[in-house]
Amino acid sequence: MASEGVRVLPATRRKPRQSRARASSEALQEAFVRVLIDKGYGGVTVREVAAVAGVGIGTFYEYVANKEALAALTIHLRVKGLAQALSACTERHKGQPLKTLVPALIDAQVDQVLGDAVSWAALFMLERQVSTPEVYRKHYDQFVELWTQALAAASDAPDAARLPAMARMVHSLVYGWVTQNLLTLGPELDRQALRTEVHLAVHSYLTGCSQQTVSGSSD
Repeated sequence: MASEGVRVLPATRRKPRQSRARASSEALQEAFVRVLIDKGYGGVTVREVAAVAGVGIGTFYEYVANKEALAALTIHLRVKGLAQALSACTERHKGQPLKTLVPALIDAQVDQVLGDAVSWAALFMLERQVSTPEVYRKHYDQFVELWTQALAAASDAPDAARLPAMARMVHSLVYGWVTQNLLTLGPELDRQALRTEVHLAVHSYLTGCSQQTVSGSSD
């Protein structure tokens, strides 16, 4: 979900550098998600988030300007964590063939999201309410770049000229399938079926690309 489209307004008032401050910031984010799941975005209030987080309203305003800013920050940091997981997975599998590297990356993304499916489903829905085109493009491009780097790191990396388009397609297949399943089927979806279908789709696409390259080189 690449904070895809969520705008961080003059949002963060204080950067949580110290451990206690960081704990308060994380508590607010966790509380926001809990209230969001329970009541929906319209039912989220600063007072209730602060109460669930176990902090005073004054502490809330030390970190964020309002609930909109907290929503943006929460999504942004969740997506950042997802990006870091994909980057780390790429590093672990660098130099391996696409048939090994790509499934590992798919599983890393699926595991990260389905490991907290209820929260991600709520956040995926929320980002569609508060997104902006500019931020959507920025974060979308970030994930495409992650996939570009991943494909390029394979021992049988595709031709450099094809990498951007292939990375965009693979990201669309994985991210689109995961988000749309969560949004339409809910967190109790058939996880194995989701995983099987996305692996099949990406494998088929990459196989087609490989065959096209071989066919083109033989003409």
